[in-house]
Amino acid sequence: MKISLYVHIPFCRSKCVYCDFCSFAASEAEIALYIESLCKEIALAAGEWPNAEIHTVYIGGGTPSIVPAPLMETLLNQLHQSFHIPAGIEFTSEANPGTVQPDWLDTMVSGGMNRLSLGMQAKQSRLLQLLGRIHSFEKVEETLELARWHGVDNLSVDLMYGLPTQSITDYLDSIAAAAQLGVQHISAYGLKVEEGTRLETMLQNGTLTLPDEDATADMMERGITLLQSLGYQRYEISNFAKPGFASRHNLVYWQQQYYIGLGLNAAGMLPATDAIYQRRTNTASLKEYHRLLGENRLPLAQTLSMGRDDAMFETIMLGLRTTEGVGYDAFQAMHGQALTDVYGDAIHKLETDGFLQPSNDAAPRLALNARGLALQNTVLMMFMKE
Repeated sequence: MKISLYVHIPFCRSKCVYCDFCSFAASEAEIALYIESLCKEIALAAGEWPNAEIHTVYIGGGTPSIVPAPLMETLLNQLHQSFHIPAGIEFTSEANPGTVQPDWLDTMVSGGMNRLSLGMQAKQSRLLQLLGRIHSFEKVEETLELARWHGVDNLSVDLMYGLPTQSITDYLDSIAAAAQLGVQHISAYGLKVEEGTRLETMLQNGTLTLPDEDATADMMERGITLLQSLGYQRYEISNFAKPGFASRHNLVYWQQQYYIGLGLNAAGMLPATDAIYQRRTNTASLKEYHRLLGENRLPLAQTLSMGRDDAMFETIMLGLRTTEGVGYDAFQAMHGQALTDVYGDAIHKLETDGFLQPSNDAAPRLALNARGLALQNTVLMMFMKE
């Protein structure tokens, strides 16, 4: 059975103003204690899924690159001891520019990492400072060069648009700069104001203001056009890749494949005997995480069994994020029902409203065109059943 692994490292040097992820600053002693508990969780999870054939590995955060190399070596050794991780599978780690050291890269590459994802966010120093980022564009250049020197040639960067004070020119310049660095993959995210973040407070008290909706939409559309002109194919709402470099781990999520979430507040999707599949989420409390693993118990906070109706809607919700969409045959194979029988009315309305790509008769798929992708929330409302 193919299963992917997501491993969460919740530590950062400092928290960005927009971030609502499970991340925080920590001492080296606290990081060491976390790695000890995480290794216990890895061993317990492997015991639960002894026949797992690992498909992809993704170490995210937080900032995995601030974990000292000896502790990362401990973590990677535990992963390989507990799971069979075939050589050459996509093995990604996130990192932040300016925190990547040669010994960390040596350790990661020796442990199987062959893809690096950097949080670039923007080229302009003023925007990086506004977001609370600790790096400069020059650090992005240096980190990518260092990664290539260590043999990591599959490289991705994150960019953001819709930022306070950001102009369309700023955003397009950031895209062009990232492309010029030769990365194979670019994730381009619109800024979301999450509840409880410093960004929300700054907007409420007037310290910052956002570009208006028209300007943000223009950034998105012109950014897509530029990315495509530079050879990056859009394969998901916010993700673009050179041919052959779409993130396999990302596709695990959008194609409803199985994955184990390891670490604080990590989520997973796994087989279930009493449902179509099961979604699990670990505790977000570090104290509780250590306590449960100290008792040799998985640190679960929530286990949710997905019945047929919920699973079918998730197939639509996740699949329509991608430009490939949802295959009619794949839907039938997974759910035992024809896509048109379940969602015929919604599909007809999408056709009428001009939201769909033309379907290939040889391999019919339900996929949104650019207009549909831009209005995905509106589209999904059509599939919701009372």
